[in-house]
Amino acid sequence: MKFGVNLLLLGDSATPAILGQFKMIRDLGFDGVEIPIFAPDKLDVDRIRRHADSAGLELTASGAMPGGSRFYGSQPGPRAAAEKYLRRAIRAAADLGIRVFCGPLFKPVGDCDQSLPPAEQRSQTVKVITPLVHEAGEAGVVLAFEPLNRFETDFLNTVADGVAFCRAIKHPSAGLLLDTFHMHIEEKDSASAVLSAARAGRLAHFHVSENDRGQAGTGQVHWQAVAQAVKKGKYDGWVVLESFSQTNQAIRTAVSCWRPFYSSPRQFMSGGLAFVRRLFGRAGK
Repeated sequence: MKFGVNLLLLGDSATPAILGQFKMIRDLGFDGVEIPIFAPDKLDVDRIRRHADSAGLELTASGAMPGGSRFYGSQPGPRAAAEKYLRRAIRAAADLGIRVFCGPLFKPVGDCDQSLPPAEQRSQTVKVITPLVHEAGEAGVVLAFEPLNRFETDFLNTVADGVAFCRAIKHPSAGLLLDTFHMHIEEKDSASAVLSAARAGRLAHFHVSENDRGQAGTGQVHWQAVAQAVKKGKYDGWVVLESFSQTNQAIRTAVSCWRPFYSSPRQFMSGGLAFVRRLFGRAGK
């Protein structure tokens, strides 16, 4: 099992200032960092790889569909925008040597369009996105689709929704990112949901996020039960801490960050990492 931190904690792109913190992140004990890929054409791939290699950090990536894009419906413009973003993001991830690209890679966050029933939206999306999943697989990248809570999407809310979506795609490079924040809202039993995804062979990535987006272990997520399920499901991939920048206005608006979630990014990282190392070290024993 490897431990990472999503760089949305610091900002929405891999700026030189954020890259300059890679050594500190490694010194805290992390194995890797999760790079935001929102504008794949603007990524400085060579610089990111140099900083990661120099710090001894591995890379994963997260992203989200751009506003106005959709994989379903009769309008060609939104579909073209969706395909363009995902195809270029997959290429950027592959160029960075990344093996897991995660996030709500099916519909823009906050887009709760009702022009088609959700089942029809998913059915059409599966048809369009399947060739892109094949492309990702050929590039050595797994797409880990993230079910979100009901306030952020109407497309995939539960792990059961996500498993069905991946099964419809019928490709091993279609997996799930499970996030404890969203599961805390949507699942009747987060531990059972984790185990169901693992047993379906679709648990591809895992985000540790407290119920209030604060430091892991300081809230009311059922951590012991979740960790037991992760271990019982024989998941041995990435466990990534996730929260969000309190100074980047675009991020604050996207995730409704109206009050502080943590005292400082460094404290969030150091305290959260210590917690998850203890938690997953004990799980299953």
